[in-house]
Amino acid sequence: MSAPVDGKSYSITYDVRANYLYAHVAGSAETSELIRDYWNEIAGECARLKIKKVLVEEDLSRRVDSMSDVYTSSADVSVIGGLVGVKVAYVDRNPEHRDLNLFGELVASNRGMYCKAFEDVDEAERWLMSNN
Repeated sequence: MSAPVDGKSYSITYDVRANYLYAHVAGSAETSELIRDYWNEIAGECARLKIKKVLVEEDLSRRVDSMSDVYTSSADVSVIGGLVGVKVAYVDRNPEHRDLNLFGELVASNRGMYCKAFEDVDEAERWLMSNN
C-alpha cells in the first residue's frame, strides 16, 4: 500500500513481509523536517501493525547533505516514539550518501536507536533477521 501524496515531495510504499515491514521511500526530501516527517509516517505504520522490525529503502534526490543536517535529522529521528524498540535496517540507493548515512547511523545509535545503514537490501535483510 502507498501513502497518499497530499502535496508531499515523497511517497512511501509499504509491504508487510515475513517478520518485518518493508518501506520504500521515493521522491525528494530537501529539508530535515521532511525527513523527520517520513520517518514519523514509518513509525506510525510500525506501531499500527505492531511490527518491531523495519527495512527502509530510500530513493530520494535530496539536498540534505551537510554533516550538520544529517546530525539534526538523525537526532530528530532517534527520538520518534514509534521507533523505540524497533530494529531498523536502512538502505540508501545513492552510493554518494554512504559516509553521511554512516554518520547518521552513529548519531542515532548513540541516542538509543537500534539501527544500521547498508548499501544493499539483501545484506540489510540478513542483519534485520539476525539476532544481533
